[in-house]
Amino acid sequence: MTKFGQAEYIDFMARIFADKISNILEESEKQNFNSINTEDIYKKFPSSKDTA
Repeated sequence: MTKFGQAEYIDFMARIFADKISNILEESEKQNFNSINTEDIYKKFPSSKDTA
């Protein structure tokens, strides 16, 4: 097993955190983008309530 000093351990943990947070943010952006696109698409068409 690799031995870490305090500075190396902090750097290692920071890199792992940065990787995980970037993945989370990418997924969040994809979900927001998809929901915005869906809302825009539905705005173009009248609903059945509006036509009745």
